[in-house]
Amino acid sequence: MISDFFPIPIYSKKLNLDTKSITNYCLDIKSKTSSVQISNRGGWQSSPLNLKDEAISNLVKSILNAGESYCEAIKYKYPLKISQAWININGYKDYNVPHNHPNSVIAGVYYVEISDRTKGNLVFHHPAHQIIEYDWPPSALEEYNPYNSPLYSLHPESDTLLLFPSWLSHGVEQNLDTVDRISISFNLKSRH
Repeated sequence: MISDFFPIPIYSKKLNLDTKSITNYCLDIKSKTSSVQISNRGGWQSSPLNLKDEAISNLVKSILNAGESYCEAIKYKYPLKISQAWININGYKDYNVPHNHPNSVIAGVYYVEISDRTKGNLVFHHPAHQIIEYDWPPSALEEYNPYNSPLYSLHPESDTLLLFPSWLSHGVEQNLDTVDRISISFNLKSRH
């Protein structure tokens, strides 16, 4: 018998929001401000957003509702708030290096606009990925599966919200399409 002792919860939900108006909101902010350089290589990343902006009010509500569901699943007892949110716009060959979101409970991303042709998966790194690759090298494996893989890739879709533990290292592969990939990332932190 094999038991799964340390599963990592990844929440995903299609939201049915007005992506056109959110896209316009993101592009308007980009046209007025310079990029912040954090995990992005190329591309553009905004400063923290004003969470009271009407253009993202439905998104903010959806994030908070999803955060409550996520907390129920992991049995986290304190209410959460969005501590920070920012826009990412990755053009051709832009990407984000692996990183995590310290001092938060949950990290997340809402994919506003993504071309079906866009490459550039969201890649999660197993917390022990370096040791796994050393002790279980690819040459010793017939195929990757949830037990032996050091990485897990998700191909995002437009209007989709993802939540995951803030400590989980993740990055974004290069956008290999000429269509910009637009997303809004955020952190949820305890109000306690």
